[in-house]
Amino acid sequence: SGCYTLEQAFRFNNTFNSRVPLESMLDDPTLAEDQRKKLQLAVEALRYAAFQGLNVGDAYQYVIPDSNKPVSYSVQAAHPDRLELLTWWFPFAGSVPYLGYFKVEARDEKAAELRAEGLDVSEGTVGAFSSLGWFADPLYFSMLQRAEPDTVQLILHELVHRSFWSKGSVTFNENLAEYVSLRMTESYLKERGRDEDWLKLSESLRKQAIFRSWLLALKADLTVLYARGDITREEKIQKKAELIKSYQDEKFPAEIAKEYENARKRPWNNASILGSTLYLPDMEKFREAWDCLKPVKAGAFLLALKASEKRAKDADEGLANLCKLKPLPLREL
Repeated sequence: SGCYTLEQAFRFNNTFNSRVPLESMLDDPTLAEDQRKKLQLAVEALRYAAFQGLNVGDAYQYVIPDSNKPVSYSVQAAHPDRLELLTWWFPFAGSVPYLGYFKVEARDEKAAELRAEGLDVSEGTVGAFSSLGWFADPLYFSMLQRAEPDTVQLILHELVHRSFWSKGSVTFNENLAEYVSLRMTESYLKERGRDEDWLKLSESLRKQAIFRSWLLALKADLTVLYARGDITREEKIQKKAELIKSYQDEKFPAEIAKEYENARKRPWNNASILGSTLYLPDMEKFREAWDCLKPVKAGAFLLALKASEKRAKDADEGLANLCKLKPLPLREL
């Protein structure tokens, strides 16, 4: 709604106006050494993004001081008897399956309102976001509270969004940004002789894929359940709870039981399942397109995809057609 948009714009503007130039903060002798190292890493990641041909522009040239809390707070909602997220439409982003708030109290109030409507609701925190190039995204210290390879990948992920965004295709955009940012993170680490860090990240991704398979299997079984015509809506909702519990108690992969214990125990519902699969990307179609195109730099891949999308009905078709079309004229890239 207009009220929601104006409220979030007002709160973001207040935060945005507190920003400090990155270079000024790095020159501050009172800056804690650990924070200095994190900001220097961000500068290095930005330089690498520019080298890779991403649209860096004026992104992350400012820092929000004392910003160790989440960047924002999110809420998603789904129908309790079918796998369908509610969506909201915004002028620049198109249709998106979530709402974000700069105050946790506002997010919680909206979540309570959605639950009162009988919907499945999932609440989360946001570690970073992109304005898609509409303004100079600032750095939050909360974005940097992670291992160095993860910090680099997060910054690159957000800059992929700034470089390519297919309006209304959130799943595609997130999958694309995750794949391309990981390709860049791999080359970033290997070019610096940090192969061991890449191996650790690769192992983490392997276990993430195991978790994704578990979640997709649950999603598939729920799809079958909701398609049944021989039981009532209330029975479907009851059987949903039983099915989720069986996946948590009996079908969770032993190999990742320790690392993903909190994920296993979370209160899963349609909203959290759909929301989580949104951010657990399917890499294969992007890998095929990348390997076929063999781009020297990530920016070239994104420019080619943008040109291909213009010739297709949507981003997915544009990706599929990348290697089927005749070489794209340079003026289109």
